[in-house]
Amino acid sequence: MNQPPPPDKTSSFLEILHRDMAQRAAEHDQVRRLRREIEVKKLQMELADLSAPHKPVKTQRRLLGFYEQQITAWFNRLPPEAKNAPRTMEELINLLEGRTPGRRPHAPEVAKTLRSLRWSRRRCWKSDGEARRLWYPPLANGG
Repeated sequence: MNQPPPPDKTSSFLEILHRDMAQRAAEHDQVRRLRREIEVKKLQMELADLSAPHKPVKTQRRLLGFYEQQITAWFNRLPPEAKNAPRTMEELINLLEGRTPGRRPHAPEVAKTLRSLRWSRRRCWKSDGEARRLWYPPLANGG
């Protein structure tokens, strides 16, 4: 059976609805196309990254003499009256920069360097019972 044509307002509403649906479909197609392009670009960048020659980035660890340079420079900057004062290992470690950039120095390495610079280590026996180990510079050792 034939249906009568819809009133004028209904046909304009349906036309608007069809136009909106067509516009949304076109936008959806454009979004899908852009997403595909993004995925292709990501894959191309990943492929270029994989095919590029890579050298592993290894942080350079400095030689043990790095501590000797730092200790000598620090000690030479001290005023004469402060040069004979004993130092704790914690104090010395906090003064130095580690052999690996961004790291703190290791106590055994600092101790080895201090011994090579003729520093000596002695315990300080006090009545408070701390028995701390102190490092004495060569000037305080009598030469």
